[in-house]
Amino acid sequence: MIDLNILNIVEATGGRLNMPSGTGEDMCNRQLSCITVDSREAGEGSLFIALKGERSDGHDYIPQIADRIACAVVEHEVGVNVPQIIVPSTYSAVGAIGAYIRKKSGVKVIGVTGSVGKTSVKELTACVLSRKYKLLKTEGNFNNELGLPRTLFRLDNSHEVAVLEMGISHFGEMTRLSAIAAPDMAIFTNIENVHTENLGDRDGVLIAKTELVANMRGYTLILNGDDDKLSAYRPPMDKRAVYYGFSDNCSVTARCVVPHGLEYTEFELCTPLGSTNIMLPAAGMHMVLNSLAAAACGLEMGVRLDDIKSGLESYEPVGSRMRRFSFNGAVVIDDCYNASPTSMEAGLKVLCAENGRRIAVLGDMLELGSRSHELHEQIGRIAAEQGLDMLITVGDEAAFIASAALQNGVKAVKRASLDEAGELLRCTLMAGDTVLIKASHGMHFEKIVERLK
Repeated sequence: MIDLNILNIVEATGGRLNMPSGTGEDMCNRQLSCITVDSREAGEGSLFIALKGERSDGHDYIPQIADRIACAVVEHEVGVNVPQIIVPSTYSAVGAIGAYIRKKSGVKVIGVTGSVGKTSVKELTACVLSRKYKLLKTEGNFNNELGLPRTLFRLDNSHEVAVLEMGISHFGEMTRLSAIAAPDMAIFTNIENVHTENLGDRDGVLIAKTELVANMRGYTLILNGDDDKLSAYRPPMDKRAVYYGFSDNCSVTARCVVPHGLEYTEFELCTPLGSTNIMLPAAGMHMVLNSLAAAACGLEMGVRLDDIKSGLESYEPVGSRMRRFSFNGAVVIDDCYNASPTSMEAGLKVLCAENGRRIAVLGDMLELGSRSHELHEQIGRIAAEQGLDMLITVGDEAAFIASAALQNGVKAVKRASLDEAGELLRCTLMAGDTVLIKASHGMHFEKIVERLK
């Protein structure tokens, strides 16, 4: 981490420092070894932030770690002989410390947001920028008001760039996130029907996502030119837009796209600095589009075209995102991390481009509000249009996928519980089959994958 002491944390949080009697003043100037909200990670000389959760309270763990931590950030004093910084909200303190570190570090921050594809674009962008810069990137799902500052806690003096994924589901969240991250550059993937239960419609999603712009430290927006909402969005006068995609208004685009099964997609990357052939280790036009976003960012950051090429070609998917494994000679596509109408459609297109029997196990897409039934039915129609051979659905909302698919020509349609779906696949899959497993994270489709593995 960067050089920080207790007095820096007091400055960042505006808290009240309580130094126990007998503690030397030099303690305040010693460098902290790390910052953590997890008592299990609290090492010698660390700062521990005591968060109150639904099932546990970090304050209760301070006596267990008092002999090794340098200081604790708390909402009330704890009876231990450890320096404590008292604040109104330790949750807010996490964000305040993250913002302080971001400002003190001087790194260039790339913020990645949008409805779908944030993690893939973040990973691809990191692959590209790492060819020139020492960088930090968001790991796992640390993209919210608690996770983003915890990513910034990991910054050290060697880092030059931070690629931060920024996810929201309510109005106002992006304002708070972007105040912490203060991006120098922002990538917007798309504006889709995601979290419409809270944001209303795509116009609401656009408003919520673009709250980011007001807190930018830099002035470059990298926008998906194929997205009707983003292509029509007019940034403030002090910002400039760079468009990527397949539309005529895009300066970074792709030609001659050739799929190579589930393993690769070949395309010609076309930029203002020239063109190069890319063999991307991922399937689907949506991944080509994600690559264009990363390439556009690389160009803006001064990465050479040949390094952009090598960066994109080094990409590896993370988590349960289009991961592949074999079962009984069948190919299983594990894409159960999350789901939206757009990502469901993209997954079905990748699946149905394969030879052999194409099977999909689809579950509920959550937080779609009043349009949920309509959007699930839309996926059922798309499954039929793509020529899906067999569909298994899990969940109340996914029943609308099943009924629409059946009405539009998918002959083999089954509804099942989570356990039944896993067992059905075990009994059904044969050599030559390809199956897609996809639902919102809250549906716990990883249990189906575990059953097959």
